[in-house]
Amino acid sequence: MAATESLVPVSGPDRRRTRPALREFPWVVAGLGALASRDALGQSSVDTKFLFYKESDGRTQVVNPMVLLHQDLGDQWGNIDLLLAYDAISGASPSGAYPTADATTSASGKAGTSGNIPQTTYKDTRKSIGLSYGKKFGAHLPSIEVSYAKENDYTARSVGISDAWTMAGGRGTLHFGASLARDFVDPVTNNLHFNKNTNGFSLGWTWILGERDLVDVSGSLMNQSGYLDDPYKIVPIGPIGTTITTPDHRPDTRSRWALVTKYAHYFPWDGAIKASYRYYRDDWSVQAHTLDVTYDQKLDSDWIISPRVRLYTQTAASFYGQLFSSPEMYMSADYRLSALSSILGGLGFTKKIDEQLAVNFAATYQSQTGRDRVTPIASTPAARGAGTVSAADMTIYTVTVGFTWKY
Repeated sequence: MAATESLVPVSGPDRRRTRPALREFPWVVAGLGALASRDALGQSSVDTKFLFYKESDGRTQVVNPMVLLHQDLGDQWGNIDLLLAYDAISGASPSGAYPTADATTSASGKAGTSGNIPQTTYKDTRKSIGLSYGKKFGAHLPSIEVSYAKENDYTARSVGISDAWTMAGGRGTLHFGASLARDFVDPVTNNLHFNKNTNGFSLGWTWILGERDLVDVSGSLMNQSGYLDDPYKIVPIGPIGTTITTPDHRPDTRSRWALVTKYAHYFPWDGAIKASYRYYRDDWSVQAHTLDVTYDQKLDSDWIISPRVRLYTQTAASFYGQLFSSPEMYMSADYRLSALSSILGGLGFTKKIDEQLAVNFAATYQSQTGRDRVTPIASTPAARGAGTVSAADMTIYTVTVGFTWKY
């Protein structure tokens, strides 16, 4: 399984992924025909989306319907956002065991579906709810947000505050926020109960460069502590062919930094380009670069087409390895902490039905390649091959459909 994108190095769903945010910290974006803020003030709406996510070779599959209600209560009372989401997660995930050229079986006794990569099958559901409230006070737009999510083995609880402070005659916006999460991990493989704590901070500045251009620069820091292991991953130790395994074990603290630059430009032919670059690093020695570009083109008064491309690369954690010669204090064979790169391409369409209703469709294809490659173990000469493999190798497909109703 790939990890999430919110301060997490790799994209895609994770068994214990971070909650969907009700909204990002405010930054002004370029719309078709005008430069507008993130939310349309004075307009209530209902957004529904249905996401289908699938990894290759029988790995993780996610079905995710969600509904976001934005209720404007007027200048006096502010606005409320309510997010309801449900995830049905199934499939298989690499266990961390060393790749083999022979037929593999998972911990549940089922055959692995990714050839050389030993996997563990699983199934889970996730229910989540988020609520935020914001009200404009002069040049400020403060808000507070709370969320709760529950899985079979994981409970997530969080609260956050943020503010967007408009200044410089409306050309600049200083935005900042803070959040904390107090989660519980209850692995299904034992009766143990663990705590996981996260504190996050962000600060950014948006500047309208001109009639058609704007830029946003922001930084964030996330400090995690508590139980940061993955209870379902194992680590191989010993010479190839005679390995033993031990549970995944990681440091109990992690500091994560990210710097994001965004740029938007509107073209006179009813087109807009939005580009972002994100640099990430943490004290586990993971560093990542993400370049994401989307172009919106208005075809007529009712249609918008949006092609997208994203490039991503990351280095490995200092305690990552596909095989350890002897036990170490911290060890993980989780491919999400390995060196890898990916490229994503996507295409979206938005159709305006009338002044109140719009429908949208988007699809993406992502190819991910591991840079830490090994030759699989073969018990017989006939099973040996010259190729190398990585548990990070896979392709990912997503399809999203939904509609927006303004009232």
